Amino acid sequence: MDRNEVVLVGRLPEAVRIRSLQSGSTLGSWRVIVRRQQRGRGTRVDTIPCVSFEPEVTVVVAEWLPDDMVEVVGSLRRRWWGSEGSKSSGYEVEVRSARRLERRITTVLTGEEEPPAPIPAPPRPVRSLTHAETGPVETGTVVAEERRALTAVEPEPSHAAEANTPASVLRRVEMPSLR
Repeated sequence: MDRNEVVLVGRLPEAVRIRSLQSGSTLGSWRVIVRRQQRGRGTRVDTIPCVSFEPEVTVVVAEWLPDDMVEVVGSLRRRWWGSEGSKSSGYEVEVRSARRLERRITTVLTGEEEPPAPIPAPPRPVRSLTHAETGPVETGTVVAEERRALTAVEPEPSHAAEANTPASVLRRVEMPSLR
């Protein structure tokens, strides 16, 4: 007795493509990345193409996002395409049922929204101390006693050049002395 049944559980690397065919039906196509059992060093994966002509399946998979963990059940099919002189073929899983197992939080940029703000660089340590200053320090309306403050000169972070600020601009940092 012959049996052609494929069950895959893996990660979706990209968005599902849904196309309308001339017949009026829809075709969903996507890939599933499946890890192999580990032998030796490193993890090996297979990227397996999947398709479905089933309307119920295409509705379900249209909601999937990249990095979702999914399960598909279907049959292995060999497809042929091209002209008579240059025929090509490939294998894919023709899916008859599908479900999402886990949604991972991802950000998909469509080009219509602005990209997320970059993560600011952590503060860099003071590179050099130049000289000490003295004088009254005003805090709101209260004038504090004379304090000694050390003045440090630190070059701007490298990302300042990206904000149209010359990298040679120096920033002055004052630190109160401990008495």
